[in-house]
Amino acid sequence: MKRTLKNFSHHLVAAAVAFFGLAVLSVPAAQALTCSVTPDNIPITFTYHGAQLSITGQSASADDLIVTITSEPADTALKYKEKVGGLVWMKKGTLEFKDAPRIYMLHSTADLSRILGAAELNQNMLGYDALRGHIRIEDSTGKPADGKWFDEYLKFKKQEKVYDVQEGTVVRQHGVDGNTYQVNVAWPYQAPPGIYTVEVLAARNGKLVDRATTHFEVKSTGMVAALSKMAFDQAGLYGIMAVIIALIAGLAVGAIFKKGGGSH
Repeated sequence: MKRTLKNFSHHLVAAAVAFFGLAVLSVPAAQALTCSVTPDNIPITFTYHGAQLSITGQSASADDLIVTITSEPADTALKYKEKVGGLVWMKKGTLEFKDAPRIYMLHSTADLSRILGAAELNQNMLGYDALRGHIRIEDSTGKPADGKWFDEYLKFKKQEKVYDVQEGTVVRQHGVDGNTYQVNVAWPYQAPPGIYTVEVLAARNGKLVDRATTHFEVKSTGMVAALSKMAFDQAGLYGIMAVIIALIAGLAVGAIFKKGGGSH
C-alpha cells in the first residue's frame, strides 16, 4: 500500500512539473524591437527640396516608443547681436555651441514625461530640456555664456526645420502578424549632406528596455556633387563660374521683361 502511494505521488509530481513546464513554454516571448528607414539614401539634385522618410518596425505591444534622428555632435559658431543704448542692434561677438547635433528630430507614442522620468530623459538626451543640459555655450574668451542663448539657438534651429520634437505621432498597429509601428518624417532640405542615425527606444514602466538603430545617407549627386567639389577644391574657378551664371541669368530675366514691356 505504501509503495502504491509512493509511486502515485511520484507520478503526480512528474505530471505537475510537465504541466507547468508546458505552461511556461506556451507564454509568448516579447517581440524583438526592429527598425528600418525608407529611403535609406537621399540624393541631392538641382530639384532637391527635402524628402519624406518612413520609419517602420516591430515592437512589443505594451512598450512606448521614442524615435530619434540625429547627427554626430559638432561645435557650431554663431555671431550674435545686442541692442546698444536701447536703440540700435549691433554685432557684439561670437558664441560657440559645443557638442550640438546639426539635426535633432524626435517622435514618440506619447508625451515624453509619461514615458520616462527626467533622469532617463537627460541621460539619453531625449527632448529639448535634455539638450539644454548637454550643449555647452561659450563666448569668444571660452567662458560659459548666458543660458538665454540656448533659447535663441533653439529658435534658430526650429526655423531652419532641423530641430523638431513631435510627441504622440508614432502610429501603432496590432495584428496576428505582430505589433508594428510607423512614423512619417518630413526631411528638411536645409539638412547638410551626411550620414544620419535613426534610433528607436522602447520603454516599459518608466525604464528603457530595448533599442534598435539604423542609418541613412544624404548625398550630393551629379552636377551638384561636381559643383560642390569645385567649390571646395577650386574656389577661384567656382567663384568666376558663379558670377558668369548670375550675369547670364540677369540678362535672360531682363530680356523677358523687356519683351513683355514692348507688347503694351
